[in-house]
Amino acid sequence: MNNWLPWLSNTSPLPGLQVQQLFHAAGWLALLTWCSVAFVPVQDRRWRWLVCSVSWAALLFVWDAILSGLGLAFQTPSLLTLCLCVTAAWQDMRGTPSRLFYTTRPAEVSPVLWICIAGTGWLLVMDAFGQLPVSLYPMGFSQTLVWLAWLAGMLWLITAYLLDTENWQVQAAGCWLLACCLFVFTRAPSGNAWDALLDPWLWLFAHAKLARIAWVQRRRNNHS
Repeated sequence: MNNWLPWLSNTSPLPGLQVQQLFHAAGWLALLTWCSVAFVPVQDRRWRWLVCSVSWAALLFVWDAILSGLGLAFQTPSLLTLCLCVTAAWQDMRGTPSRLFYTTRPAEVSPVLWICIAGTGWLLVMDAFGQLPVSLYPMGFSQTLVWLAWLAGMLWLITAYLLDTENWQVQAAGCWLLACCLFVFTRAPSGNAWDALLDPWLWLFAHAKLARIAWVQRRRNNHS
């Protein structure tokens, strides 16, 4: 196995250069495909994802400066974002009009989840400027945060199954656990668990969802 995947045996808290490059490219390919697939004028969903992903892969391969620029401006998409985009693509190709945290009913995600994502991001921003009494980001290099994240994901998944909750909860919890497992084996994208579970794009997406929920609620109040 070490001959094929030498990075699995890496005991360093930081990922190897090849691992960083691999997940940097895979993360941006998945995210760019998800962002642009709705604009591809193809009726067949499988062909739509295929055309969009192949086009972006070719562009990123030919013009590698795009990946470098995206990395400098927006860092690397988290493993959680990568798993969510791949899950959305898989669900859509199976005939389900799925997007991030959407289901076939369709059911809106609880605002509590978006508040948690946005709030966690703001805590990390405050930590970056030294405005917190404790240092949050360095905790991501310890195994404790990874185990806590894995335990939280397991409890979430079990609860979602036992209580027969909305399908998006099962999908989100599964993506959370998969991201934790990928981080344990690869330490991608930066060796810090916070970067594996949250990135600027997912953080901004949470703010956009909260703004949309607030706008819809305001319209309902005005018409009531």
